[in-house]
Amino acid sequence: MRKIFVFIVLLISLNTSLYSQSTRINLGGYDDVNTHFGFLLGAHSTYYRIYYSQEFLKPNFNNLHSVHSKSMPGFKLGFVSDFSLIYPFDLRTLLQVSFSEFRLDYYNVDEFTGVTTTFSNVRPAVFLESPILFKYKSKRRKNHRMFLIAGIKPSLEIGAKNKDEAGEDILDLKAFDISLEVGFGSDLFFQLFKFSPEIRYSRGLRNILKGINVNQYNLPLDRIIVHNISFFFTFEGGPK
Repeated sequence: MRKIFVFIVLLISLNTSLYSQSTRINLGGYDDVNTHFGFLLGAHSTYYRIYYSQEFLKPNFNNLHSVHSKSMPGFKLGFVSDFSLIYPFDLRTLLQVSFSEFRLDYYNVDEFTGVTTTFSNVRPAVFLESPILFKYKSKRRKNHRMFLIAGIKPSLEIGAKNKDEAGEDILDLKAFDISLEVGFGSDLFFQLFKFSPEIRYSRGLRNILKGINVNQYNLPLDRIIVHNISFFFTFEGGPK
């Protein structure tokens, strides 16, 4: 994931450098139109931030050494609506579908033999997300400009498999979450559309662990917070 992050940063920097050298101005009247629409494609990596409960310290869990969450890849697709406010600020509303997987590894150490065993739980899920973001854009230089973006992302789990198909849902998680999102990217103007590579990080603001149907897997956990880093490619139409 770190290599992908570096690659995206280099790609944005390279595109910015190339466009700064271009002499032709594409979509010169783009900012004269207050509303733009488009679509996005994205790849992402998601993991849980784990907080242990007091039960984890009790003798019942002496064999449980730790619980780790591994980053898992996924992808997103959706639609973008961009509304110009007061320059240099835009309001962006998105409707996107996120295909995700979450993994927890439980490491157990036998107190007599010292042998470590691992139980892994992989949970696929599909989310409907509707980020509401404010965009701060730099001054346009020929066919490119940089931007910062921040806001909130409500999300609702809509496509998790039922227990008979995917096995027992050992964590008993909430379906609704809301996250804080921040990111940056570059607007690249072509003759017919604007292309925007973007990096965005989000952190959940809610504890998604219900803690109602307790079992040996969720009892040692007190809080679960979702973290996500996404790489987007957005395409928006030019003025008519």
